[in-house]
Amino acid sequence: MKAIDLTLGISADIKVFPGSPQPSFIKWSKFDVHGYDSEVMFLSTHTGTHMDAPSHFISGAATIDKIEIDRFVCNNALLLKIEKKSNQTISRDDIIVGEEIKEKDTIVFFTRWASQIEKDNYISENPGLSIDAAEYLVEKKVNAVAIDTPSIDPGIDASFKAHKILLSNDILVIENLCNLEKFNTGRFTLIITPLKLISASGSPVRAIGIQ
Repeated sequence: MKAIDLTLGISADIKVFPGSPQPSFIKWSKFDVHGYDSEVMFLSTHTGTHMDAPSHFISGAATIDKIEIDRFVCNNALLLKIEKKSNQTISRDDIIVGEEIKEKDTIVFFTRWASQIEKDNYISENPGLSIDAAEYLVEKKVNAVAIDTPSIDPGIDASFKAHKILLSNDILVIENLCNLEKFNTGRFTLIITPLKLISASGSPVRAIGIQ
């Protein structure tokens, strides 16, 4: 068994969506004063490697604390390596040439965009799913869709069509994965652990791949 961390580290200078706050870590206690060390953190629930709950885009839908925890242990995650460049889309045709997708699978897309994280256009011009690809995954009744980009939608799509298609059909979205190049195309186990934040629309996660 090989376990690989698929999670971006969160620091004060991590790239965030325009308008979102930069994370802040405030020293709260000190060993030499209080006898223990602790911090206070301030950040968006959609910072770094994170999960979107359906309520992120769908009013009245399930929040992150209401999602059944068995959906976070994805024994049938399917990695699809479909390399894309800035603002390109993953189409339905890109997906159907790979291994057959089964109901309740978690689909993980490796576009190689994570390698661009230091570039200025990482947030604004990322590749993402086309409408027909998102609709195809709904037809297949998958559990979740994960990707190595900051958004499941391409950067040029300001209306977040793929988000709305997936989340309105109770398909979870995980974004900002990394290290997927360490896996071969095919099936593996993906464990994603969001915090149980009451009534929140999402949460940072620790994503672990096991092959």
